Amino acid sequence: MLTIKHAPSTSLLLMAQYRSPVQVRHRNRDLSTKCAIQIQAHAATLRPTGALGVIIVCLRPDAAGQIVDAPLGEFADADVHLKSLFSAGDVSTCDDMLASARSSIERMATVEAFLLRRLRPKSDDLACHVAQSLRRNPALQVESLASKLGFSARHLARSFNAAFGMGPKYFSRLARFEKMLTARRNGLSWAQVACACGLSDQAHLVREFKAIVGERPTEFFARELVFGTGGLRQANFVVQRRMFTAS
Repeated sequence: MLTIKHAPSTSLLLMAQYRSPVQVRHRNRDLSTKCAIQIQAHAATLRPTGALGVIIVCLRPDAAGQIVDAPLGEFADADVHLKSLFSAGDVSTCDDMLASARSSIERMATVEAFLLRRLRPKSDDLACHVAQSLRRNPALQVESLASKLGFSARHLARSFNAAFGMGPKYFSRLARFEKMLTARRNGLSWAQVACACGLSDQAHLVREFKAIVGERPTEFFARELVFGTGGLRQANFVVQRRMFTAS
């Protein structure tokens, strides 16, 4: 049996199931089978009850507004049904196309086409610019960045919080956490990951990991299945094989 864990991230997740029900759980509650969420704290777990059939789209925070007509803050650790974002008819049509698709490639193409039809011009506001900068370099000091852009740190923080439902400092922590996962998947030891991501030592990394994910890094990666492909190296989820013990 499998368990899929998705760690907190800066991205907006759009999730849709098309086969046997998958239990999606976050912070002691089950999420909708078709939902949007931006996970800011504690990992979400997906547990298939049969043949796995779920698509997860990760939208960058600075680009989510091109698809979804709502500020990212409305999705913070939330459970927003996709029918609240798109029309019920559009969601049903997409469901039918996913169910009839003959391969994963067809399903991904269906979802991509669905989202591209809803693409709007890119916003170039202050919050999006800051988000792009912090994702590239989470070590940037917010005060220095605000000064460089010609704004006060307070104004920048207010604009950022209104757009993303969190302050720029916590956003940079999530961006750094994403880099930690990528560094680990690139073969670095935990001590090397800590150094590469600007943490004082491995103990600091463990504390940061537990504060964001809700568990230690060794627990999060326990019994991870390795697929022999570099495609997952920048993903914020792990696929585990669940182990059962006799009661």
